[in-house]
Amino acid sequence: MLRSEARKTVYLNINEVYASIQGEGLLVGLPVIFVRFQGCNLRCPWCDQPSALPFLRDHSVPIDRLLAHLSEYPIKHIVLTGGEPLAQEGITFLVEELMSRGYSVQIETNGTLWQEGLEKFAERLHITCSPKWTANWFVHPKIIRYAKELKFVVDDVLSQDVLLKSEFRRFLEEGKVVLQPEGNKLVFFEKALNLQAALLKLGFTVRVLPQVHKFFGVP
Repeated sequence: MLRSEARKTVYLNINEVYASIQGEGLLVGLPVIFVRFQGCNLRCPWCDQPSALPFLRDHSVPIDRLLAHLSEYPIKHIVLTGGEPLAQEGITFLVEELMSRGYSVQIETNGTLWQEGLEKFAERLHITCSPKWTANWFVHPKIIRYAKELKFVVDDVLSQDVLLKSEFRRFLEEGKVVLQPEGNKLVFFEKALNLQAALLKLGFTVRVLPQVHKFFGVP
């Protein structure tokens, strides 16, 4: 099957597409286009995008229409988010199409899923993994291998013991761990600072970063 023919058969369940800045993680401040997918395999109680949680078939969009829409923007960095983007059939095909058009691609994932077709692009992807207690902090081994950063939401549950789990140690050693206070709340900002100080005593430097976009009222 030709690629042009394949695109006609690929549909993606999309919640919304919009341009903004990256407000979280190590790429904060970068101009980006967010492609938010519909449907997530987890149910975190503080999720700030509850409308994107259900798997709804009426949000299906053909990939050609999505690619045409993205080409209307001058921005060349795409963030695939959700929901959970790795729960989407067709995500590997979308990544390939985007990269063939010169886009850089970031995937924001809870880390519990993987699609084998991504293997050949994985080194070029910026995978931001946010491990969740609703999945018992499980992260798929391929995500551990290829992720560029770990972003932990600091809430009532997160602890130093979680951050020191053996599978997360590489990210601590490389300074690629972000602590994000839940809802930008002061109590969790203070907890994040305390975790940062405790880890510093162990020789690890982590970043405490809020959701910057929310301070300025941008999506």
